[in-house]
Amino acid sequence: MISRISMLAALACIVWIISGSVSPVHGLQKASAPPSSDAYQNVYNGWKWWHVYCYRCHGMNAIGGSLAPNLIDPNARLPLKDFLYRVRNGSADGQMQPWDKLLDDKQITQLYYYVMARTDKVLPPGRPDEVGPKGGPWVPPKGWPKFQTGAR
Repeated sequence: MISRISMLAALACIVWIISGSVSPVHGLQKASAPPSSDAYQNVYNGWKWWHVYCYRCHGMNAIGGSLAPNLIDPNARLPLKDFLYRVRNGSADGQMQPWDKLLDDKQITQLYYYVMARTDKVLPPGRPDEVGPKGGPWVPPKGWPKFQTGAR
């Protein structure tokens, strides 16, 4: 029979892992807090939205698959205005559903930042908080992004 103390200790460990103090995959302490730049925050949040809504069809790193196109092809790059429209309303052929009921313009713009970081090859595959120097947070290159994000 499991004692109350054992159950509380197990619960405390789970809360600690979920809170981000430890990487559950590696069991290592996470790197220092991510950079606070707007570009980093937008890319990181976009990566999070990506892994909630987009990766199933477009792949883990936006490279496409059998269900949806590669979004990091520089030849297929969309301006933010078109990206917002397409994500909000879905594709004209009905292959992609509209996401306007689940994502607002700020979240879609953050997705755009993530996709553009992958398209511009400034963000390697993986979690933005783990692909930077020494396995820490990604650092956006000076002057990136060069695209305009004026939504609407």
